[in-house]
Amino acid sequence: MCFYGPLSAIKNILLAGSQKSCLLILGLDNAGKSTLTAHLSGFFNGLSKESNKQASEWSLAISNHKVKLWDINGELKNRQVWPNYYKKAKVLVFVLDSTDAVRLGEARCVLCDVLMHQELNRAPLLIVSNKKDSPGSLPLSTVIDLMGLDHLDGRVWAIKECSMQTGLGVQGVVNWITNEIRRKK
Repeated sequence: MCFYGPLSAIKNILLAGSQKSCLLILGLDNAGKSTLTAHLSGFFNGLSKESNKQASEWSLAISNHKVKLWDINGELKNRQVWPNYYKKAKVLVFVLDSTDAVRLGEARCVLCDVLMHQELNRAPLLIVSNKKDSPGSLPLSTVIDLMGLDHLDGRVWAIKECSMQTGLGVQGVVNWITNEIRRKK
């Protein structure tokens, strides 16, 4: 059905009002993305809508806003689907394993590739440095240095340390996401 003139304007207004904020969670495999998603669904009364080997979709209620959360598989073979979700993202969370210094180089390259996409230019970025309770966890300053985060000019970003297994620091992640969802509305 085609809409012309005033009807087209009404349609656009109605569609704009019905759009949800989208939260995109990315990172390498085994970084803690799915565990973070489980914590967030608990905090925000999340309902799982769809799940497959590439992605899981959740509906959350954050500060009276409907938010769609996408937890995307981080295995190398699945990263090719990531760009399909970029234009939907209003907030981006990138989860790191702070105990795996070897893979931080790979994570840096992957994050660089993600941030090169124009669709994500306006999405605030939260880096979650996970597994802070584990032996060999790198200090925050080292993670920032190895990831090149101090070179992220012109982008709203933050970094939070946490342990998804124990829940330590998860409240800080929740608070940051809540504030950014409110700010994006």
